[in-house]
Amino acid sequence: MGQLRSWKPLRLDAKGREIDEKGNVIRRGREVTATLKVNLKRQQQEQEKLAPPPVKAKVQLKHLDPRISVKERRSISRRRKALNFVKQGKYQRKAQALRMQQISQQLREDRVARAGTKSEGLILPTRPVEVDELPDIEWWDEKVLGDNSTYNDFSAETVPPTVTLKVHHPVPLAPPCEEEPPGPMALMLTKKERKKIRRMNKLEKEREQKDLIAAGVIPPKEPRLKLSNMMKILMDEATADPSAVEAKVRAQMAKRAQAHLEHNNSRKLSKQAKADKLRKKLKEDTRIKSHITIYRAPDISNKKQIRYKISTNADQYNMTGVGVISNACTVVVLEGGPKGTKKFKGLMMRRIKWQNPDEVAAPDEEDEDDSDDEYDDEDTVKRKTAKLVWEGVQNRRRFLNFRFEVLRSESEARSFFAEKGLEHYWDQCMNDLLSKKDE
Repeated sequence: MGQLRSWKPLRLDAKGREIDEKGNVIRRGREVTATLKVNLKRQQQEQEKLAPPPVKAKVQLKHLDPRISVKERRSISRRRKALNFVKQGKYQRKAQALRMQQISQQLREDRVARAGTKSEGLILPTRPVEVDELPDIEWWDEKVLGDNSTYNDFSAETVPPTVTLKVHHPVPLAPPCEEEPPGPMALMLTKKERKKIRRMNKLEKEREQKDLIAAGVIPPKEPRLKLSNMMKILMDEATADPSAVEAKVRAQMAKRAQAHLEHNNSRKLSKQAKADKLRKKLKEDTRIKSHITIYRAPDISNKKQIRYKISTNADQYNMTGVGVISNACTVVVLEGGPKGTKKFKGLMMRRIKWQNPDEVAAPDEEDEDDSDDEYDDEDTVKRKTAKLVWEGVQNRRRFLNFRFEVLRSESEARSFFAEKGLEHYWDQCMNDLLSKKDE
């Protein structure tokens, strides 16, 4: 059995501090114990810095020729090398520089050969050199006038036919780089979010006004006086002279009302601007396709008011077409955008009263006496209405504007549509009329 370990007794004073045999307080340093991996790693690194560097032991290889020098690190363990990527355009720049160098060398050789001197004796400067004398002829004119010539030798006969007074404009080419992508689309905010942003902007503006007033830059605003709050705001003045205070309040109220009216009048559009705004609102793009509707209406040959209403609304909604009035039937063809077509459909089917009230047949008195319950308004009173025969879409408009044409015979009406290649419009209306008579 091994020797037992001797333990030192723990001695404490009245305050709980550790003391030795003589009663002196033992002071111990605070030990910091790291628990996180980051702190443990940091302590390990600090300890490695303080520790002496390890001595590298020479590795003795069994099969090693001392005459061959081999790196120890590479021979012992070969580390895996990281990937070194070549930057984009590196070899392109090298190739471009090499090409420019070859072109420059070729130009020097051509210049030397033209001057009749040896290339060893002529070295062209890479930078512009200041010269005292101007040359007899510039190098760009040598190709036109020829070698060993001056500007005095210039004449119309020496100019080659390729040189003219016309200016050569090169064809504009698109840039080699791609177009920038469009920016991000604006986020569509809800009604609640828009109200919140508007409220925050208003509060920010009021806060700036208060800061300017507190700094003394602008005078404070006058209190908004009314008859209901004048006693609370102007207590002493209202008690001393209530009539003057009431006159002051009424004057301020009138001033506010006048400022409100002036502000509204300044924002009010003129008659021409209002008409332009309405025209722009009703204008639609029909270059790609236009909506077309065909109506069969009652006879309106003697009803000028209805014809005026149809033509005026067609002009307002930018509709084109024609209204053909004949003895057989009345055909109204309209072309335009979807908005104008929808509005015009309501006009033709609901708003227009195609007959006067006195033209409506009244029920007989005998029928009323026999039985009031058997009276049917639809059977007794035959009302005239327009009918939508066909609606669709076409690639372009066939008419320049809207107008009425009075063609009494059926053959004239059909030939009018046939001139524009639209005789099937008339045939469709006639077929609809005949089918109604058969019923």
